Amino acid sequence: MGTRDYQQHTKKPNAKPLAVASSKLPCYDIFMNTLSGLLNAIGIEEAQLAQTQLINKICYNSEECVEASVFFAFPGLHTQGDLYIDDAIDKGAVCIFSTRPVANKQKHVLYFVTKTPRPLFSRMCAAFYNWPSRSLEVIGVTGTDGKSTTCDYLYQMLQEKGCKVGLLGTVSMDDGEGKRPSPYRQSTPEADQLQAFLSRCKRHNLTHVILECTSHALSKEYDRLATIEFALALVTTISSEHLEFHKSQEAYVAAKCNLVRALQPGGAFLTTRQNPYRAMFLSELPPFSYSHLLEKTLPFTTTTSEEGTVSVQYNQTTVRTPLALPCLASNAMLALLACSLVLHEQAEDLFPLLAKLTPVAGRMITVENRLGLRIIIDFAHTADAYEHIFSQMQAKKKGKIIAVFGAAGERDTTKRSDMGRIAARYADRIILTEEDPRNEPNNVIFGHIRSQMGTSVAIIEEIEDRTTAIQRAFEVAQEGDTLLFLGKGHETSIEGKEGKRPWNEEETVRSLLHQREGERL
Repeated sequence: MGTRDYQQHTKKPNAKPLAVASSKLPCYDIFMNTLSGLLNAIGIEEAQLAQTQLINKICYNSEECVEASVFFAFPGLHTQGDLYIDDAIDKGAVCIFSTRPVANKQKHVLYFVTKTPRPLFSRMCAAFYNWPSRSLEVIGVTGTDGKSTTCDYLYQMLQEKGCKVGLLGTVSMDDGEGKRPSPYRQSTPEADQLQAFLSRCKRHNLTHVILECTSHALSKEYDRLATIEFALALVTTISSEHLEFHKSQEAYVAAKCNLVRALQPGGAFLTTRQNPYRAMFLSELPPFSYSHLLEKTLPFTTTTSEEGTVSVQYNQTTVRTPLALPCLASNAMLALLACSLVLHEQAEDLFPLLAKLTPVAGRMITVENRLGLRIIIDFAHTADAYEHIFSQMQAKKKGKIIAVFGAAGERDTTKRSDMGRIAARYADRIILTEEDPRNEPNNVIFGHIRSQMGTSVAIIEEIEDRTTAIQRAFEVAQEGDTLLFLGKGHETSIEGKEGKRPWNEEETVRSLLHQREGERL
């Protein structure tokens, strides 16, 4: 039906399906960096403040405070920001936000008590950097799985078409100085880093920015994306994740819905048929916004070759892509629909872009080898992602499936048993190992994963050290087998009780593979 098949969510005959720059609020040329100005920006009037008190930095880590800083004492999981107020003041903080009253106040410091320091932090950071998102068309992408790939595919397409676009996601970032690995552990970083990134995008004269939006960042508890209005909101698939934080699936989905609630007038919401909560998202759309269901707007089909690559058919045209899973094709088509809306071009004219896509770091990385093995590295860490990968590997397998994985410690425990159940249904051998155990014992994590495996015929081993586990997979693998290394993907560290240690999954797999190839010669 083409890209014009959209549903308008209010009566406004002349509305455009995508917001344009003229709808933005005015943006000023200097930072709002006086303390009185920053306080006014978050709704606090302080008549006694000297109007000339300049602020150099806004921090939530006392070690990063400098002279003339504002320090936000966040409550934490393992420690409390209140404990570091004196340290922040010693380093130069002149204004403190805390969740509890401070007993021994210093005369030259302003103190405020609030139950919601994070949302105030987000708004003050936006003000400090002079509301940079107001000068940009911001595209938000959320979902349980597929966020990073959809962001990256859309970035690649817009880049190919000459759009001046930025990117910030789990894997990569581009603020106008070129694409490079994201330096942030969090997919959506804290508001100070996020607003600084947007400010650089504005300074480099970018017109569009793609943001990967996590449920934590979208939640009202964290509200890292406060003040940002989105031109486009893309939602991939929704399953179960992060219930250790949200406490319920309903709260998790409600946090995701905050993305569409933040659409600007004329903005568009895009999702897939695989999103079981699309009706809930539709119910939250603001006036004068539009919705697109991918499969209705761009009806497409996929086929998978013997080599494992996916071809996409649309409007009697077939494009062979380098993508390794049908779900990746869905991500790519969602990105294509977004690209057509951004550029105001028909999707069929952009369809050839699918053939030019390059893999995303840590996502379905195939490792070539001389042992006759099919080796895949992927970031998959949810039950839904496991179903996609294992079912596809089962359909194309020649030998046995050997899977190496674990689950994150101190995170959502409810998904672990489902991950184990799915893996046991398809795999012939499972090697449970560390992912990011943090302070949770690996044997507890392994127990949760094994709890629904039942009478599976799969051979199950437990090897805590991930390097040793990968080495074991190569030891037992035979020609024709499929090896899946899941859960770490692009990540650069493993978090244990001793802290973080450097980690590179692909480098480790290639190194141990090289050793094994040498032994077989």
